[in-house]
Amino acid sequence: MNLKCCLRSLILGILLENFVLAELPDNLKKLEWIIGKWEGQFHGKVRWPTIPTMTYGEILTIAEAPVAAAAGISFLNYSAVSWSHSTKDHLHDEWGYLGVNRNGVATLMTTGNNGFNKIEEGPAQYGLLVLDLKEIGRISFSRDLPVKNLRRTFRILDSKHMEQVLDMQTDTHPKYDGTQEHARIIYERVA
Repeated sequence: MNLKCCLRSLILGILLENFVLAELPDNLKKLEWIIGKWEGQFHGKVRWPTIPTMTYGEILTIAEAPVAAAAGISFLNYSAVSWSHSTKDHLHDEWGYLGVNRNGVATLMTTGNNGFNKIEEGPAQYGLLVLDLKEIGRISFSRDLPVKNLRRTFRILDSKHMEQVLDMQTDTHPKYDGTQEHARIIYERVA
């Protein structure tokens, strides 16, 4: 991971630490378990039929966000920064917000440095968050990855560890019925 990426992650972490609320709003209490800074240093694995299997690291930060006064909606800030273990190349960033509506449905809205914007939704419950792709958008000049479906699962393993699994389906792999695993990582809570 290069110095610029590390500095950006450090600055984000410092900024997010300044937005800690006295008490978590009711709509976000089911997600209290996921709040924190999580690091997956050596446990990430990416696989896909068109790329070699590789290992990666990722820093995932989920923290309370200030309430937007005009909308009156409470969200959590979400950021993920990943890198290749073998080449140390920066792989992917995602930035966004995670919220829960009155009916207990969680929504993760992200934009990535790959030119994608995604909206994922699923039931908010303690220790498990399964989000399915609802919308995906791409900027006109990004590489058009034909993602058709996506499922992201966060699962708490114990008080210090969480797993994320990303299942995906693309238009270029029609022989697979439904999604197949694309990435899996185990994080350790560091803050």
